[in-house]
Amino acid sequence: MGLIEVKHLSKNFGSFNAVKDVSFQVNEGDVFGFLGPNGAGKSTTIRCLLSLIRPSGGEIKFFNKSLASHRLEVLAKIGCIIEKPDFYKYLSAQKNLELFARISGKNIEKKQVLEMLDFVGLAGREKDKVSGFSHGMKQRLGIAQTLLHDPEIIILDEPTTGLDPQGIIDVRNLILRLKNERNKTIMLSSHQLSEIEIIANRMVIINQGKTIVEGGVQELLDKQSLNVEITVDRPEVFEALMADKYPLLPVHRLYHSTYYITLETEERNQLTEVMVASGCGVRSIVPKRSLEDFFIKIISS
Repeated sequence: MGLIEVKHLSKNFGSFNAVKDVSFQVNEGDVFGFLGPNGAGKSTTIRCLLSLIRPSGGEIKFFNKSLASHRLEVLAKIGCIIEKPDFYKYLSAQKNLELFARISGKNIEKKQVLEMLDFVGLAGREKDKVSGFSHGMKQRLGIAQTLLHDPEIIILDEPTTGLDPQGIIDVRNLILRLKNERNKTIMLSSHQLSEIEIIANRMVIINQGKTIVEGGVQELLDKQSLNVEITVDRPEVFEALMADKYPLLPVHRLYHSTYYITLETEERNQLTEVMVASGCGVRSIVPKRSLEDFFIKIISS
């Protein structure tokens, strides 16, 4: 089921077309990667989704209902972090969440606030002032804030920006727990392509305000050329095999018995079988394909 449907979205600021033609669908249970280079229109699109700015054209639906005509009903089921969350720095983590709970208008008890702090790994720090929190702790507190009203969809805009490696891992694990333990649907905008590759099951890439490609992460990666490191026991046999069977395939020798090859989809299984049969002694075949390679290829084409 498509929980978010965006069709031919556009947004103009005077004569500047920030978003020209963006379309995608986020399904129930997705961790959906929203990717694009700087200036692609990601933040503008997200602000349109959250009704912070009005689109110039196109259609946005949540839960099969138009955002334009069901704004309050739709937004009540969405939680979000745009860039970095803001808090009252000289109040404690718990007091901040209790304040936001009252603002939400929902009857949220102290017990629920403490449960959210525990879920994001801040149990034991609930009485501490936010002014003493690290950037990563503030990001996790922001996620706790988005969960207070138990939204069905969570939209995160660059949640790992400025975090150290451990902070990135903490946020990554938290996102996976949101999906697996709390059955949340998550839309995630990020420059951390390696993180998207690990946690997202579907994605869209936009560039210059337009949708370039959308689909399953692994499905899209499987369609691209695959860079492979091959290590063999008998390099002379391997080189003779490649010259005879694949004379047009570029083979780069990295070390004495390790080679670097770029394969197209149809060549992968065939080459493995031929290598094993040749007696060159295949020691390892290590794929080097990554989302970063695919991203660069897509936005450069």
